[in-house]
Amino acid sequence: MKNREYRVLVTLALMASLVVGNIAGTSVNVQAADNKDKSTETKKTSETKTNSSATPAKDEIVYVKVDDAGNQKDVTVSDQLKNISSLGTIDDVSDLKDIKNVKGDETFSENNGKLVWQGDKKDICYQGTTTKKIPVGMKVTYELDGKKVSADDLEGKSGHLKIHYEYQNTSADSGKYTPFLMATGLLMDGEKFSNVTVDNGKVISDGDRDIVIGMGLPQLKEQLTSVSSKVDDLDIPDSFTVEADVTDYEKVEAVTVATNEVFNEVGTDKFDSLDELKDSMTELQDASNKLVDGSGELKDGLDTLLSSSGTLVSGIDQLASGGNTLAGGTGSLVSGANTLNAGLQTASSKVSGTLLPGVKALDLGVSQMQSKLAAKDALPKLTTGVATLDAALNTGNAAKGQLSLVTAAKSVNDGVQAAATGASGLNVGVANIGKSVSSLNSVVSGVASKTGGLVQAANSAYSTLGNVAKESEQEVEISSENVDVTNITGTATGMATGTATGNAEISYEGAEKNADAINSLETALGSVDPGSDAAKAINAAIASLKEKQTVSGKVTINEATMENAKIDNATMASGKATVNTTVKVVNPDVKATLAYLKGIKDGVTDIDDAFNKDIEDGGYDLADNMAALNTAVNVGTDEQHPSAVAVASAVNVGLQKLKAGTPALAAGINQVAAGATELNEGVNGKDGLVSQVNSGVLQLKSGTAQLLAGVDGTNGLASGLGQLAAGSSQLASGASQLNSGAGTLSTGLNTLQSSTGALVSGVEQLDSGAAELNSGMIQFNEEGIEKLVSVFDGDIDALLDKANELLDASKEYKNFSGIADGMDGSVKFIFVSDK
Repeated sequence: MKNREYRVLVTLALMASLVVGNIAGTSVNVQAADNKDKSTETKKTSETKTNSSATPAKDEIVYVKVDDAGNQKDVTVSDQLKNISSLGTIDDVSDLKDIKNVKGDETFSENNGKLVWQGDKKDICYQGTTTKKIPVGMKVTYELDGKKVSADDLEGKSGHLKIHYEYQNTSADSGKYTPFLMATGLLMDGEKFSNVTVDNGKVISDGDRDIVIGMGLPQLKEQLTSVSSKVDDLDIPDSFTVEADVTDYEKVEAVTVATNEVFNEVGTDKFDSLDELKDSMTELQDASNKLVDGSGELKDGLDTLLSSSGTLVSGIDQLASGGNTLAGGTGSLVSGANTLNAGLQTASSKVSGTLLPGVKALDLGVSQMQSKLAAKDALPKLTTGVATLDAALNTGNAAKGQLSLVTAAKSVNDGVQAAATGASGLNVGVANIGKSVSSLNSVVSGVASKTGGLVQAANSAYSTLGNVAKESEQEVEISSENVDVTNITGTATGMATGTATGNAEISYEGAEKNADAINSLETALGSVDPGSDAAKAINAAIASLKEKQTVSGKVTINEATMENAKIDNATMASGKATVNTTVKVVNPDVKATLAYLKGIKDGVTDIDDAFNKDIEDGGYDLADNMAALNTAVNVGTDEQHPSAVAVASAVNVGLQKLKAGTPALAAGINQVAAGATELNEGVNGKDGLVSQVNSGVLQLKSGTAQLLAGVDGTNGLASGLGQLAAGSSQLASGASQLNSGAGTLSTGLNTLQSSTGALVSGVEQLDSGAAELNSGMIQFNEEGIEKLVSVFDGDIDALLDKANELLDASKEYKNFSGIADGMDGSVKFIFVSDK
């Protein structure tokens, strides 16, 4: 059909602004008309805001009930008086019957078609009826499978249905044609009707129903053709036809709107110049060309979108998978954030409760250490002490002490050898005493008859010998006690450390003691008969003592030698230990000699006791007791002599050890001296201990101050952990919200994923529609716009005059039932089914 796209475009524009808006109020107003008796019960009390400075206006809607063929049945008119809030009384004109106020309580008076309303500062809405013929109408016809049928005959039928609407405009019958645009909307059930199409209109589907909109401009083409034959080339519709396949037909609900407002919006001043009109036509042509180009680009874009839909679906699948992963990850994030929050809370508590007090205590301790080092002058004392040690070890006194030790050891060795020699001589003397005792035994045996005097002499002699033995023992003990290795380290006068002259002397003054014995024997001799055998024996003993019983042993450690053995106590510590060991070896042998002397004394005592007992008992021989004395003397001689030799050997071994240890001692002293030098340098040097301690204490104090500031400062660790802990709480809360949002996102993405099939299908339909739109735009441009432009390409003055006339007529027609002078107005006609 010609100009199909043009008709579709015009229909969409008009129905959007007129039909849809008016249909919205149709059911309410018609219901009010149908329920005249109940209208007062549904009055509204809300005020309508108006502009008090605007011209009063009257908006009128004429509801026309028609049968299935379009024939007029009843007419109800609804009027609304607006912009009257400043008026106490409102003058109105109306030829309606049965007028009722359907919104408020305002009253009116009527006089020959003139109404006077008592205003209440708000709009007044009223309704009435009329039997006047309306200026527009329509005729509806039906065909089923190519045959004309009535609406009543269609009930329950099935087949291919056509419904034709033909619009009528009878306003010219009154002398002046008023143009009206008429549009019809039909609501068709999707279960009953399928494959719905319309010419001069548009089909809109919501899935369950199809809404068909058709339009027309009744008698307009005839009005324009009367002044220009070129209008015949234009397709100005005054009817439309709906086609559909129907099953069990049911009556279709339809509403038709007729209005002239679309023409009232057109300004006639734009048609005063033909040149301007031609320019407008040129602009219209350019715009149409752009629409054609745009529709083509839209088609290309949709083709690309359709070809990419596979990638889009794949991307949505990946997005949905990622959303599910995100939802799972945010759950882990919530757990981690909660763990982090708990850890930071603990860390903050530990820093404030444990670390901070510890850092403060450390800083205080360093300050106290720094103060004490400065107050007690500890470092200077350490410096002085180390320097003194270094000087003492490097003056040579230690080396000299080594030499003195060697010299002293040699003197000790010589003294011990002399002691051994003296002991040997003492042994020989003791042996001679034994022999003399034997001789005395023989004498005693010969003078038994004079035992009383002999016993007295013997007692005196043995007493003297006992004293000699005791004194000898004391001398030996005294000499032994003088062996003091500690005192060997100095001179007789001693050093400040308590060293003294060490000497050892063992002496037995045999000749002097024998003289005492001889004196005792001589005293005994005076108590016996000079010619007796006892006197002879005593004389023999005295002679023997004078010839053989002088034995002396003396061991002396030369004082002059020891004078030179001045050794520093600290240096001689090792040597002293060795000498002490040697003296401990000598002392037992000296004790053994004393034991020998004691044996002689005990032997004499035994003889004395024996003499006394023999004298008392008269039954024992003095010879037996002297034999015992001889035995004791001989035994003592055999044991004492080897001991003296052993003493000398042991002393020699100790001295050899002392000598062998002397080089090691010297090496140790040298190492100590070298170490003292290094120690002095390490303590007092440029980068020594003192300097490092001073520097280290300062650095430690600075570091603890920085550490304290870093922990306890305004921006310190404690404050930062507190803020971090607070932030972690917010993080945990945000993570929970994120997790909730991620779950919602995942659900939405899954829904999107499940809807991709419908999306692809919609893109396919859109692409198909774009192709159709592009094709229709091309046709619309060729058959509509181009022809329209060609119409105005010639002499169109008469056509313009006619157009202006029609527009003026439309503006003058602003009411159907009547309107007062000075009021603005508008009118619409709405046709509805009477069933």
